[in-house]
Amino acid sequence: MEVDEEKSLWRAALAGEDAPAIEQMLSRDRELRLIARGWSDSDVPAEGAELRGLLLRGSETVLPLAADNPWGVSADADLWSAVEHVWAPVAERCPAFLAALRKELLGLALVEIEGRYLLGYLYLAMHDAPFAQHLRDLPRYEHFDARMRVLWGTVPTALGPEAVPAIGEPLPPGVRDLAAVHASLESDGFNLWSDRLTTTLAAWILRMFEGEDPAEYAPESEFPRALNGEFNGCVLFGTCPPSGENYFLTMDDRDPDGTPRVGTVGIDGIGENESFWDWFNGAVPEYLFP
Repeated sequence: MEVDEEKSLWRAALAGEDAPAIEQMLSRDRELRLIARGWSDSDVPAEGAELRGLLLRGSETVLPLAADNPWGVSADADLWSAVEHVWAPVAERCPAFLAALRKELLGLALVEIEGRYLLGYLYLAMHDAPFAQHLRDLPRYEHFDARMRVLWGTVPTALGPEAVPAIGEPLPPGVRDLAAVHASLESDGFNLWSDRLTTTLAAWILRMFEGEDPAEYAPESEFPRALNGEFNGCVLFGTCPPSGENYFLTMDDRDPDGTPRVGTVGIDGIGENESFWDWFNGAVPEYLFP
């Protein structure tokens, strides 16, 4: 589908509160299909995304969320009350993130695919004008410069008290709290996950430099440091491909409550560690809603 056609279809579907059309657009979402494909042992693309709830900005409920939704959102919830309910476990820890959602969110879609539920947060990326209060007042698609994006939140993690192999312990504070809302947050430009903590930063770096001669690198560079085991206590848990950044949990550097601090590795090397919730409140809204 060409960009102009996609813009036109999204604009018409949202402005008309057209649930079947929105379902069709969501079914075409590349990230949704990648998530569902990861649930299957087959290489066949996932099919059949079914809309099981739809709440839109400035509107009455278009389609109440299915009663068996994993977050327990009630059928009479509007857009913001549903978001507040879903994020209640960590609302006090991420006020800046929730403020960004309140400003940017166009709608919330409950989708079932491959027998599993996801919540889709609908928003515009790279827009440069204030939103209308109602979606029917969205500008015509010719002036709709921004692209529709969907941030997919999977169900809360099913990980129990058993140790996660990559970190040698149960999910730590912070990560565990976020996982009680969504086990992963995934879009076509930003991803966080707590249910796939499988790769240390050391292993990731060594894979990037596979076949290279460490003698050709300065001792303070990442490659020799990884060979020396310096990053064995860091676990990858997120990525932002457009910025070329990856994020890791520093198991050896934690806040007083035991939450691992967050480090960044990108084209400029490895950055300073930040407190988990400071990073989530500051960096995540900036990446999602530039």
